[in-house]
Amino acid sequence: MNKQELIDEILPLLKLGTPQERTKMRAELEGHTLTELQAYLSVVRDPEYQLEADETALAEIKAARNREFALMQIFKLSGLKNTTKNETLLDQLLGPALSLETFRSLIEKNLQYQNRFEWDSAPFGAIRQAEADQSKQRTKIRQAFSAAAKAVTAQGVADVADNDANFSITCSVLGTNFTIADAVRALTNGSITGLAASRNADELRAAYQQKQVEDHNLALINADTQTLRKVARQEAANRQTEAEKQVVLDMQAQQRRDAAMDFPSLPGTWQGQKLDAAFIRRCDVPTQKLLAKRFGSAQLDARLQGRG
Repeated sequence: MNKQELIDEILPLLKLGTPQERTKMRAELEGHTLTELQAYLSVVRDPEYQLEADETALAEIKAARNREFALMQIFKLSGLKNTTKNETLLDQLLGPALSLETFRSLIEKNLQYQNRFEWDSAPFGAIRQAEADQSKQRTKIRQAFSAAAKAVTAQGVADVADNDANFSITCSVLGTNFTIADAVRALTNGSITGLAASRNADELRAAYQQKQVEDHNLALINADTQTLRKVARQEAANRQTEAEKQVVLDMQAQQRRDAAMDFPSLPGTWQGQKLDAAFIRRCDVPTQKLLAKRFGSAQLDARLQGRG
């Protein structure tokens, strides 16, 4: 083979990346003798050399792609003008470490470099604005979570600590755009698990109850006569309802106690008389005590109320 044929054989084996690199290498090879080229061809044909060349080529391709991606990000997001001068300066200052992050760090820590570049807009202005908006949004939802956590804990619906760990868990479920109502719903419907409990739950509940009392009293002070009468009737009805609930609870407790004593069923007659509510009301105290001792108070109360 002549010189050019040898060079044509050698160049593909070198696995050069760009046409410019191949042109430069061809010029260098043409400066060697035929014997030197023949020896070089035997070297580059060796399998071990080819394996190393493959690995080197892959590394160079990866490095080139990383550089192109970094340049694309920088020219798109930093405000830097897309010029050859800027690209050359970036390579000089950052080399293989080139990235949007390293470029921003370089400029912010070394302001003297800023004027060496050409800019289309304020350096990193769009990025800084996006970060400010993100911070504002995070503050908003952090406040929403805080209000929700305190509310559900104070009301005794759930027990959720207002801390960053619980906030992060909530964001992992709800994302980064939720309202107080969204957070309350998620904190109480079981869709979020693994939340730490509040250390001051009792204080929050006490403060919440105190606030309810104060708000109620203030509303009464400012209310007109008609409203006061309506409130009074409602509170009386509420007290009656609570009293009735308590009677039922007391009765249920007595029934459980009587059941544990295994009392016999209350008969329909007692000493020849019908054992009804009228008899229980008119009989003397010793008879009432005897009936309660033998059959249990729960059955007597039920008979008095017409339920047994």
